[in-house]
Amino acid sequence: MTFPRIKTITIDSHDETIPVVRFRLVEIAGTNYHLAQDIGHHLGLKASEEGDYRSALVEAGIPFIDLVVFERDQPLGLHALLTEAAFYQARLLKRG
Repeated sequence: MTFPRIKTITIDSHDETIPVVRFRLVEIAGTNYHLAQDIGHHLGLKASEEGDYRSALVEAGIPFIDLVVFERDQPLGLHALLTEAAFYQARLLKRG
């Protein structure tokens, strides 16, 4: 599937000690999906050797889909994508 418009949310606290946070989203059939690669670290998940969070998501029981994502005809590669509900489920695990 090709997603020509990836939405990007950037959070800049204007405090040099706090790093800029970037979240990318793709919309599939009216539903926004977060790229796990962008949010896994912030959720306290451990990245696998491949640099993704699939193993941690599976272990935590967080549902996700795997899709190859493209932006402007340039492949970004295979990504684990989380719905908003799965994102909040993962946030609750971090607090737990």
